[in-house]
Amino acid sequence: MDRATGELEAEPGAESDAQLSTEPSAEPAGAQSSIEPDAGSRMRLNAEPSSAELNVEPSLSSAQVRKVSEGESEKPKHRCKRLLIVCGILVVVAVVALISLAIIGGKHFGSSSNYRPNSPEDIMVRYLHDKYGKDFVLTGKIRRTPFGSSALWEHYYESDAYPVDDPRLRFKVKLDGDNKEHKFEKSDTYIEEGQILAEEDRLRPYVERIFGKNTEIGVKYKLCDRGEDSMKGSHDLPKAMDICKQETADMTKEEIIDSDIDNENGLSHQYTVYIYARDRQSIKTTDDKTKIIKGLKELVKYLPDINPDLLSLYYFIRGDKSSDEGSELALSAKDLSDQGTRGLVHDFNSKLATVGPAARSGITYWEITMPGKKGWLKLDDDE
Repeated sequence: MDRATGELEAEPGAESDAQLSTEPSAEPAGAQSSIEPDAGSRMRLNAEPSSAELNVEPSLSSAQVRKVSEGESEKPKHRCKRLLIVCGILVVVAVVALISLAIIGGKHFGSSSNYRPNSPEDIMVRYLHDKYGKDFVLTGKIRRTPFGSSALWEHYYESDAYPVDDPRLRFKVKLDGDNKEHKFEKSDTYIEEGQILAEEDRLRPYVERIFGKNTEIGVKYKLCDRGEDSMKGSHDLPKAMDICKQETADMTKEEIIDSDIDNENGLSHQYTVYIYARDRQSIKTTDDKTKIIKGLKELVKYLPDINPDLLSLYYFIRGDKSSDEGSELALSAKDLSDQGTRGLVHDFNSKLATVGPAARSGITYWEITMPGKKGWLKLDDDE
């Protein structure tokens, strides 16, 4: 009622109007027609505030409903926008990946080849990786001439290689055929050289004890068929050699030696060890030669037990390092067992042979001889 009173005071004559509307009047009904409908409506609105509030609330609620509905309608739009952004990022990543693959030239996964794709070098390292499940490194120059040939072959490639996890293990890998990967006949000597390295490691303690710590060794061997089969997955070369010895137990020395020439019967076998004792290089005196002969006789005890005619020992003498040649004392196990030390010392110089690199087609092939393969023939300025 205070608010109504305030408004009535602001407008002259409003009080009589209010009384007419709230109290019975004796005036004729026609007098009511003089009341202004607009002022009466304002009084009724002011006199009933709860009704006014009810009239306002519906309008506010409807506005809130519109906002909520608009918010709900915008959520799918935001989701679509985020999805478009994610798709765009994925497309960019895919394009970058494709460009990277194009730049590296189709480099094959799983192999560490850094060579030109499908080049002989690339084919070699991928072939080795696929075959043995590890990475390999090619070393030296690619050779185009097979062993025993004097002419270059158009589609022949040969290289030395070693596994990343064992640089000591050097072997050969070859490609032979048309200059297309699927037509190349691929081969390698990784397993064989691994077996040789294992045999050298077996002998090393004995060799160093006999000839001194500063001694290097090399081993070559050839197995009979049954002995070769026994070496699959094994590095027990003495055991394989013993199998070959049993296979040829009933053969004469001449028959065994002849089988080395033509191994059609699968019985041919032999074993050779090379010694390079850097601290025992002098052969000037009888005493120098005697020490070498006695050392070789001692070493035979630790070599595979095969026919002594098929077991050879070579003692390498480097000599003048300004030359790429050296000398070898060549003896069989039979020579060492049948002859006394004095006789072998007497014949020492007659059993020496010169060794050096062999040149074919202008290319020096160090690996033809064991001293060359092992690097024992390198000049001073190459070391």
